[in-house]
Amino acid sequence: MNKLYHFSDLLIKWAAYLSGILIFMTTIMTFYEVMSRAFFSMPTIWATELSTYAIIGSCFLGTAYAVRMYSHITVDLIINRVNEKARIVLAYISNALGLIFSIILTWYGFIHVFKTFELGVTSTSLLRIPMYLPESFIPIGGVLLVIAFILQLIDGGVHKGGDHL
Repeated sequence: MNKLYHFSDLLIKWAAYLSGILIFMTTIMTFYEVMSRAFFSMPTIWATELSTYAIIGSCFLGTAYAVRMYSHITVDLIINRVNEKARIVLAYISNALGLIFSIILTWYGFIHVFKTFELGVTSTSLLRIPMYLPESFIPIGGVLLVIAFILQLIDGGVHKGGDHL
């Protein structure tokens, strides 16, 4: 069980690294597009679309890591004012609700991606990218979120708001 726990945490970290790479690629593509337009008056047909997909991918792949590092925006007004026992109960409730949401997101994400694949939907741009490819970030990110919330429930997920890791 310990190996599975560490493997799951490692998987979430690798997804976060991939998320960072996608953000870096977005920066490069946007820079290229700006230079291409400004200095050569030749906009690309691909930079905006691929940058959008990379940003979406980075969001879905990085969310599980943010859950594990307590990096999401939190409202800690109540958490900081209750005793330790109540904080633990609230952490379990919060993580359980996050797990339920993640399971629903993943389930419907898979259904949507399969329907998109079956219908052969492509982007409306000249690239004609099969839409199931960028849309697959949704269920992949959902699976990572499910894993992250399960790990949070195993850990107890207690974190006093207001401080940063």
